[in-house]
Amino acid sequence: MKLLKSSKTKKTPPFKVGFDFDGVVIYNPMRVLRPFASFIKKKNWVKRKELEFFVPEKNWEKFLWYLAHQSSLFPAKGWKTIKKLKQLGVIDPYLVTGRNTFLKQDLKSKFYLFGLNKVFETFYITETNEQPHLFKERVIKQLKLDFFVEDNWDIVNYLTRCSLPAKVIWVTNFVDGQKIDYPYKVKNLEEALELILDSKF
Repeated sequence: MKLLKSSKTKKTPPFKVGFDFDGVVIYNPMRVLRPFASFIKKKNWVKRKELEFFVPEKNWEKFLWYLAHQSSLFPAKGWKTIKKLKQLGVIDPYLVTGRNTFLKQDLKSKFYLFGLNKVFETFYITETNEQPHLFKERVIKQLKLDFFVEDNWDIVNYLTRCSLPAKVIWVTNFVDGQKIDYPYKVKNLEEALELILDSKF
């Protein structure tokens, strides 16, 4: 595999790479709707700041939010490559999700169902419903990551304005990917790994 062969000549010690869960490590077709959610917030059609993510509180809200996250159907193309690169000592992978706290058990179930426990030692999820962009900023700094792979443009845009040790790679969607100019944007997880191994940063 070309991707793995190229890794043998790359930097050591291994890159510390953080990966978002929904839409990055796990394929989620619903991610194409995120630009529309962002548009609604920008138009002030909902009473939230543009970079403020919904936190369900009522039981019916949690149920609908749980159903929405079931659209994370199967591991994305390239997730097995993460495991191989880890075995080769090329990357140290970390799973960092902005999911709400009440979805921790669902995340844990998928973590083992999809065999992600064979790739990641653990996962990082907020225990206090911390806003996703703030949580990820804090964890990136805490872990001193070299790269972070994220599919939500609003979060990518926020993180790039922070003083972070990591380069943020954006897994685009069909809508935003056509109109937003960003130097480190890719179409999928596999391309993100190729960009990291190319390491022209």
